[in-house]
Amino acid sequence: MLADVGIPMIFVQWPLMLGALAPIILVEALLIRRWVQLSYRDAFIGVTKANLLSALAGVPLAWLAMFVLELAIMIPLGIAADRWHWNIFDSPVFQVVGIVIGMAWLGPVEGSGYWLVPLAAALLLIPSFYVSIWLESKICRRAWPDIESTTVRRGVFRANLASYAMLFILACGWAGFEFYIHRP
Repeated sequence: MLADVGIPMIFVQWPLMLGALAPIILVEALLIRRWVQLSYRDAFIGVTKANLLSALAGVPLAWLAMFVLELAIMIPLGIAADRWHWNIFDSPVFQVVGIVIGMAWLGPVEGSGYWLVPLAAALLLIPSFYVSIWLESKICRRAWPDIESTTVRRGVFRANLASYAMLFILACGWAGFEFYIHRP
């Protein structure tokens, strides 16, 4: 019975993001150091503080936002489908849209559907990216008060774009691997 509850992706996403924290800090510190004109020490300290906050608070915040959005869409849609006898949940279009909407909490994964977990992890990187930029910009502006605010925001955006692109490619590779291994 408990196997039918699905997978709250925070239990997949958060450990993966925490595990990727050290390489992300290193890559972002090296990039920001160059783009924002900082010493290695200042770049590393600011990026470390920003990424710790982003990983510990930002990832759960992004997941929570997507979960609330999922509930806000799926509950009324499910009620309407029951009331008016819609058979939309079995359509291929809804299944694709449902994966995107339901990325925060996947339904039960069975058979060849194991690739949905890394796909949802990849999709959850998108809201996490925006939350990270927001949080990390605030922390880095405080860490480097002598640097122009626009320069800090641009550096944080570009560094996060690089690190999240790397994470997205890895997650898509993982999804492709799972799809290949568990294909029907």
